Amino acid sequence: MDDGIELITEVQNGKLKGIFHCFGGTFTQAQQIIDLGFLLGIGGVLTYKKAVLDEVLKNIDLKYLVLETDAPYLTPVPFRGKRNEPSYLEYILTRLADVKNCSKEEVARITTENAINLFGLKN
Repeated sequence: MDDGIELITEVQNGKLKGIFHCFGGTFTQAQQIIDLGFLLGIGGVLTYKKAVLDEVLKNIDLKYLVLETDAPYLTPVPFRGKRNEPSYLEYILTRLADVKNCSKEEVARITTENAINLFGLKN
């Protein structure tokens, strides 16, 4: 994670943007990534009992997050150990709503808007 942050820092010219895929780092790393203009990709790891990602994300605004599956890997609980698929995104969304103490609809709306804006999908 730190190597990736360092590499982006060296070449960031204000035009680079993207997602740090499968983010699982610390709050400090999250803040560095956000400061570089990147979003954090949140996947199935958020649902794991031993993961501490929930504590990190409590203090990160939804406007810096996107949801992702990493299919076929990192399947969320309750399907851990099976092949991941996009339909399991609902479990990540539900866990993130719990962590952020907000509705699933709010998480879905904001994280979808973040992806649309990043990829320039608005008309």
